[in-house]
Amino acid sequence: MSITAPSFFDSDPLSIKNNPADFASGGTIPLSNYKLLANTSLLTAIGLPLFFIIAGMSTFYALGYLEKKEIKIRKYILLRFIRIIVPYVIGIFTYISLLVFLELTNKGIIYSSFFAFYPTYFVGFYGFGGNFSVFGHHLWFLVILFVLTLATVHLFAYLRREKFRSGFSKIASFFTKPFTIYLLPIPIVVMEVIHSLYISFLPRIGGWDFFSYIFFLFYGYLFAYDKQFRKAFKKNFIIAIILGLVSMGILIFSNIYYFDLIWLIPGFQNIEIMFLLFRVFYSWSVLIVILFLGEKYLNKKSKAVKTLNDFVLPFYIIHFVIVSIVGFYVVQLDFLVISEYLLIFIISLAIIVPLLFIIRELNALSFIFGMKVSKEKSIARFFKKKKTTTDESLIEESKIEKNQ
Repeated sequence: MSITAPSFFDSDPLSIKNNPADFASGGTIPLSNYKLLANTSLLTAIGLPLFFIIAGMSTFYALGYLEKKEIKIRKYILLRFIRIIVPYVIGIFTYISLLVFLELTNKGIIYSSFFAFYPTYFVGFYGFGGNFSVFGHHLWFLVILFVLTLATVHLFAYLRREKFRSGFSKIASFFTKPFTIYLLPIPIVVMEVIHSLYISFLPRIGGWDFFSYIFFLFYGYLFAYDKQFRKAFKKNFIIAIILGLVSMGILIFSNIYYFDLIWLIPGFQNIEIMFLLFRVFYSWSVLIVILFLGEKYLNKKSKAVKTLNDFVLPFYIIHFVIVSIVGFYVVQLDFLVISEYLLIFIISLAIIVPLLFIIRELNALSFIFGMKVSKEKSIARFFKKKKTTTDESLIEESKIEKNQ
């Protein structure tokens, strides 16, 4: 997981910009913005696919828990609604409005204060000439995740039945052979090519076609289904490293020598097919490496792993907010783009990490940012631990006195 600030420097007219005047009507987008977008495409190739794979794996384990406890699926859907959609709804009416306010200020539309702007936030829809961010900027991920949960949960529950076990075992066994696991991303390549041919009716969001995310979600579920997939990750680990480096090299080469054809010239070019193909295989290779390392080093019970698991969703929710606020001030500095980029990264990380621990300690914030709410305040457990330790010390002292 990484914090990035490409939206300040890319070619998308939305969001806060390093050079907002260039995005005004009739303005020319600097070539440097496209170049940075080309480079950060290596990062967007990994982030959200990993999120959807993790979501698919989590769905498998959650359904197993439901079966064990004999909990009905509708209760699971209700819990997912509370965990995912409630933070989204709270977000679009609170801190997302602050991001829109900062963006308008960045573009020269000045309000006397945020409170003077807030009533106008509900005028029109963001991206269509208005202000209200109905998809919540980066929170669109939560909406899509919930929609896909509704669409797939009954199918996934049905596939967990005993009669499918042997069939999935055979499928998993097939993919333990070297290179065979690279057959799985082929449908994703097809989706990406179809999208670039302007056949898709949905925009590419987060760097990927919407239907590509469905495949990532399903593959995550599949990987959790049978332990043999863990063997597949192990047997393809070195292959994934090699193919990942080769694919990354081809992508960098393409960005250098075919930059205009890929990023500037409208229409679908043949070079784009190659670029999309290797971008998918680069993404897939990195995902295999991450899943193997995660299985080897993180698949065990520990406080650190539990804490990191708890932080996944709140990290996603707050990182864009903090990065945007920090970036709003940093882009006003007359620094080199790379210096501003690194400064945004460092300052944002320094704010996000302690903020995550604060969110964990307060139930109200935990609820707002999608964390589990504990019956006992987290801070209270420190006092409880201290008290227990004191009681144990008194008992120990009592034993010593008796022995004396």
